[in-house]
Amino acid sequence: MRRTARFLALMTPALLVAAAPAPKAIDLPGERAFPENMTIAADGTAYVGSLSGGVWRVALDKGTVTPWIKPGGSGTSSVFGVFADPVNRLLWVCSNNLSAMGVTISGAEDGSTIKGFDLKTGAQTVSLAVPGTPTFCNDMAVAKDGTLYVTNTNPSHILRWRKGTDTLEMWSADPALGAAEGGGGLDGIALGADGNIYVNNFRSHMFARVAVNKDGSAGAVTPLKTSRPLDTPDGLRALGGMRFVQAEASGKVALLTVAGDTATVETLAEVAAPTGVAAHGDTVWYVRGEPGYLLNPRQRGKTPPLPFQVVPVVLKKSK
Repeated sequence: MRRTARFLALMTPALLVAAAPAPKAIDLPGERAFPENMTIAADGTAYVGSLSGGVWRVALDKGTVTPWIKPGGSGTSSVFGVFADPVNRLLWVCSNNLSAMGVTISGAEDGSTIKGFDLKTGAQTVSLAVPGTPTFCNDMAVAKDGTLYVTNTNPSHILRWRKGTDTLEMWSADPALGAAEGGGGLDGIALGADGNIYVNNFRSHMFARVAVNKDGSAGAVTPLKTSRPLDTPDGLRALGGMRFVQAEASGKVALLTVAGDTATVETLAEVAAPTGVAAHGDTVWYVRGEPGYLLNPRQRGKTPPLPFQVVPVVLKKSK
């Protein structure tokens, strides 16, 4: 017994700590979940929005999923972007009414709105109509001072909300944000460590930097040269520094590292139908969305071949 105790005392602490189990995919409830985007709060709680309406809370460490905002709750319709804002302590939700496309949600408001829900209580505290016609809010990002930036997909504009105000205002309507034909397609948005905004466009397959001037106004839009072509880029999240993680709806989860006017693109995983992505620790999580089975008349009503899930991809440690 004494020999055993002495042996254990001499072992390094690392040998005594069991290896953490590898994260596993987490199923979302129901055959009509249709997740579109996700975000992860600092405590490791994920929030997943659904095109069928509502938002789930997902405890990534336990693998449990609970409804947080019910479909139609606080007037929300189909939920696109979601963003856990550590500055304002809100979950921002991007809601678009898709009734014209056959998606009917009881209690949903018309049009396109951004709503803020208290991360602790779930109470709605902010509601912002997306200005203009047409409108289609897609995703959000928050600066260190609490300023919210929102992508409007059609047309491709970036909107801004400043703390203490009650409206969204136009921030950038630069034509360079849109696709060559049609002018739309602006999607993911994130803040870089340089204080500038980074966006992608699923129609033009562009990844670009939007300069933030010293007075807070929008500066030049600079499309970045990528080390490989992007294929239908969708959800975008900052990882810290000048690294970003991106879902490409064609079937990739990618790491983008920006240096100057270039971006090195590393494919982390080739997967089925990713629409949203977020990271916590050394793990990237993505949602499998399959929106065609909800919005495409030829697929509507059919069951997707794979379950709706939140799926992990472990990041390689930098050398």
